[in-house]
Amino acid sequence: MDDDDPREGPSPKSEAKASSTGSEANIDSFSLKDLRGLRKDYRRQPDESIISWLVRLWDAAGEATILDGTEARHLGSLSHDPVIDQEMMREASPCSLWIRVLGSVAERYLCADDLYMQQTPWKTIEQGIQRLREMAVAEMVFSDDINTRNPDLVSCTSVMWRKLIRLGPLEYASALAVMKREDMKET
Repeated sequence: MDDDDPREGPSPKSEAKASSTGSEANIDSFSLKDLRGLRKDYRRQPDESIISWLVRLWDAAGEATILDGTEARHLGSLSHDPVIDQEMMREASPCSLWIRVLGSVAERYLCADDLYMQQTPWKTIEQGIQRLREMAVAEMVFSDDINTRNPDLVSCTSVMWRKLIRLGPLEYASALAVMKREDMKET
């Protein structure tokens, strides 16, 4: 097992430390060792775009990893972007790592198109699904709807669909275009 491979999933140290019981949240503090494990598991890889990192972070942590301001500062650099990392440390009260990262990315980038520019063309269906999830995250970062913090629940807009088609191989373009037209007729 490669300790630096983020695709292997989070280490036991980085499993969620928060659990809900009714309306109360039981938040355990992270040790410095736990924080090092979180940093190792959730750090953006050198060749990874911000938007791909966000999808990976959601898949690994979701909203379950709750940090207070001190823990966020001890966590150190996750994104390799000083603006995002500084902004993540700003909030003093406990909140999820996911919310910290989303707010930080929103402060760093002006609009979703700035994140879309990081996307690369896709060749396989799996890559196409990843690009669509990345677009959902980009839309969510700049959404005013505070109830939509799960990228898997973001509705696919016609703009997202056109971008997906444009990034994909020609052999999928016509099928995807027909799928969207049929979907629009049903509504």
